[in-house]
Amino acid sequence: MKLKNIFILLIILVMALLIVSCGSESTDTTTVNNEKPTLKTNAQLFDTVVHSFGSKKFDNLYTYTSNNFQELMDEDVFLSIFDDISRISGELRIISDKTSKTENGIEYFSAKVRFDNIDLELNVGIANAEISAISYNVSFIRTFEIEYNDDVTERYFVLENDGYKLNAVYTYVNDGKEHPAVLLIPGSGQSDYNETIGIHKPFEDIALALADEGICSLRMDKRTLNYASSFKITDGLNEEYLSDCSKGIEYLSNNHKNIYLFGHSLGGQIAAELSVRNTKIEGLILLNSSARHLADIMKDQYIRVDYPNSDTYIRYANTVKEMSAASAQGLYYYGASDYYWISYNKLDTVKSIIDFDKNTLIINSTYDKQSFNADIELWQNSFEGNEKVKINIYDDISHYGYKMDTGDVSNLYIEADFPKEIISCIYDFIKEE
Repeated sequence: MKLKNIFILLIILVMALLIVSCGSESTDTTTVNNEKPTLKTNAQLFDTVVHSFGSKKFDNLYTYTSNNFQELMDEDVFLSIFDDISRISGELRIISDKTSKTENGIEYFSAKVRFDNIDLELNVGIANAEISAISYNVSFIRTFEIEYNDDVTERYFVLENDGYKLNAVYTYVNDGKEHPAVLLIPGSGQSDYNETIGIHKPFEDIALALADEGICSLRMDKRTLNYASSFKITDGLNEEYLSDCSKGIEYLSNNHKNIYLFGHSLGGQIAAELSVRNTKIEGLILLNSSARHLADIMKDQYIRVDYPNSDTYIRYANTVKEMSAASAQGLYYYGASDYYWISYNKLDTVKSIIDFDKNTLIINSTYDKQSFNADIELWQNSFEGNEKVKINIYDDISHYGYKMDTGDVSNLYIEADFPKEIISCIYDFIKEE
């Protein structure tokens, strides 16, 4: 089951720039050496990219990128991709399963690269000895820790649940004192532990900024990132979110007394549902989320870009909201099966927050182009006069929290800091508890 990101309709255009096809597999295995070859062929350039991880020297690679690639990102951004991998990888050990496939004049190379700490599936598109596309997938293969600063450490580990292995990062303050902790829950779609979008890593930014303020956190891959093909048509929210998030709460409860849930986008609705299922939760934080039905939000998104077909999208939304177990036929609406929608229809975000009956912080923005005024108005009308629910509305943060339009593909490869006022808002909410 593949699910579309409910608030990112236009963002999918970026996938054409990043996703690299893989050809038929080979069993070739290459031992590591750091010798730089003379670049005469596409294959030699791919070997140079791979072996650069051995020397951890990437400065020369940008000179081998195409003009179109350079228009997408500058050199600093390009090098940050390799630096991010190198920072957690450890030493390079084995290169295996090298394959290549040519499509539309571009030769697509892939390889599996094993390091001390991670396995890397690296994919590079090359034409005329110039890099035109890069994508990669990281899997942690052991538990390891990296010090962020003197007081903050990040523990990288594999969180196992229901037979699935998920990358997870526990960011903690290593002073031996008791600190509150937050589980970070991403929006829908195939999200990694950083909720990466382009070069931006909002969950990493949030985790490290909160740690500087004495708040620990856990972030982890969603199952849909690496196990989408194993999802059955009958699977729903439990398989996409609830089971793994519950495991994350259990992990945090082993080290913390005060646990909070931070949900972004659809993750906010999931956080609300989890809050009434688990007595260990002390508070909720929802970023650019909504209490409206997901199908209504998606309907509005589609109508915004395809108004002539409005009647179709309205019919889809109405059909989805009326689905029940008796009506399921294995049909798909808005990228999800009717069985999925049946599980979703059980959510009632406003009721969950009321039943939770503990402090809740709702952060939304009028600049978020993946939601609508109706989403903000529903929050305000539902919780007017409720002293346990605080609503902060901004006018300059986009869907992922940055002060830029993250719905614009060109902005996804421009460096930006996560707004300090959002971090302060979260910090103040937790510290007031």
